[in-house]
Amino acid sequence: MTGRPKARYRPGLERLEGKQLPSGLAAHAPAPRRAPVDLPRPEPAAVKPSTGYLVFRVTNPNRFNSVVKPPFQQVKVQREEPVPGRQYNILSILVRNGTARTFTAADGLEVKLSQQDYETPILTGDQTWDPGEWIVFYVLTKKYYPVPSQVKSGFVFDLEGARSVAIPGPSAIFQRITYDPDRFARQLDWITAFGPGSQGGRGYKYGMPVTNVNEIVSAKADRNDFGGYF
Repeated sequence: MTGRPKARYRPGLERLEGKQLPSGLAAHAPAPRRAPVDLPRPEPAAVKPSTGYLVFRVTNPNRFNSVVKPPFQQVKVQREEPVPGRQYNILSILVRNGTARTFTAADGLEVKLSQQDYETPILTGDQTWDPGEWIVFYVLTKKYYPVPSQVKSGFVFDLEGARSVAIPGPSAIFQRITYDPDRFARQLDWITAFGPGSQGGRGYKYGMPVTNVNEIVSAKADRNDFGGYF
């Protein structure tokens, strides 16, 4: 039949083994060099001191640390003086002396905010911190929450060489007070004992969330919730 290819006709075919398939090219191509990645190194665990006194947050109130009654001794943890008539926010924590020891100014107890480069004496002159007594530590600020981190920053205590952090938490902030030096001490007492952060005063007694209430005990105490030592 005219036009039908003959059996002995063999068209010129390209030999496949003479070519590199795309997959073969990728297999033989050198792998691209990647820049080394510096992985973050874990921070060394803090070593809990065996001397001095440490702070812990009160999360399980008992018949001793649930009794919070003003008036309180108050410590301003800042050098800046507030201006009468101006509005400020208050960041504060409440700390109970849970030891059997009476502290004096001679003991050199100090406190600061995490970002401060100076420390404030807790006691001066003839002031004492008696067993079971509460002290309010506070700052007046224009910021809503004036510490760098809400999970690891706060009031840093140095109690006879043992350092720990009292993290204020959301209960610690009270907004927009007009500063009056004649009224402020009573105002801070009321905010601390009966304000919204303490659930109207019920939080201490019934274990409701009060994140700014703390206690100090000996660093030798067997606890796992000291500020900064977990």
